Amino acid sequence: MINLKILSSEQFEKACQFITLYARPLDRAFFAYWRGEGEKERVLQELEIYRNEDGGFGNNIEPDFRLQESSPLATTIAFQYLSQLNMNPKHPFIVEGTNYFLHTYQTNGWQAVPPSVNEVPHAPWWHVSDNVLNYSANPDAEVVGYLLKYEVKHPLTSRAFNTVMNHLNHLNEYEIHEVQCYLRLAKLAGGEVHRKIYQKMEEKLSFIIDRPEKWDQYGVQPISLVDSLQSPFAKELNQELDVNLDYLVEKQLDNGSWEPNWSWGQFDDQWEVAKREWQGILTVQNVITLSKFGRIDSSSV
Repeated sequence: MINLKILSSEQFEKACQFITLYARPLDRAFFAYWRGEGEKERVLQELEIYRNEDGGFGNNIEPDFRLQESSPLATTIAFQYLSQLNMNPKHPFIVEGTNYFLHTYQTNGWQAVPPSVNEVPHAPWWHVSDNVLNYSANPDAEVVGYLLKYEVKHPLTSRAFNTVMNHLNHLNEYEIHEVQCYLRLAKLAGGEVHRKIYQKMEEKLSFIIDRPEKWDQYGVQPISLVDSLQSPFAKELNQELDVNLDYLVEKQLDNGSWEPNWSWGQFDDQWEVAKREWQGILTVQNVITLSKFGRIDSSSV
């Protein structure tokens, strides 16, 4: 019998205490909603703080770039919260947010962040270069997922959908953030789109996921692809998931949090602010993940 690592009651309480004391109000509100102790309206009130007049979201909602103005990437982060709140498609956040996506579509897709990101503290990977980059489905595939989920009837919806699916058909290198955007599209769209995406990803699973020795250096972990026992890859990655979930339990810090396994290497003061925000985000995410897989002491949840 394999002894699986479980987050103890004490560890769970430490995580909850860290979230209460140090997580952003948005993440505290979402965690309370997830636990059945908070209202959806409270989460929306906190999301409002990150929303701009153009209907998009910015204001550091993605901690790795400290940009106030809206960006497609930051707006997808907001929609990740919204999509878990069972929102009415006619809600202003949805209507104005999807309109923002339509208005920011460029020649063949969305630019994740605008060039103005270079003028504020940011992680080096978000620096916008003048060089022409190859097309990426990050965040395009995810954006298309929201346009489909909320039934946005516009020529751009089908045009962008065709672009991301054509890119998928010719995909040879599997960058994890691009993969995650496709998996979000699959979940949001369902049906035949879901089947096609998972079939393509299944062929390359062994190439996408890194060995455990790489996980401390931002390696791709199985839980990046499998978010519950009902996920399509859950059975196929059963052993890898068990190792990954054990690892997750082990990585909790004494203060109850989890910290990012990356850093900026620049803008040190602002990185410390972003790091603390990430600790709150990751602690909420990891507690939810461990709960979904039954890895928290049952008396705690």
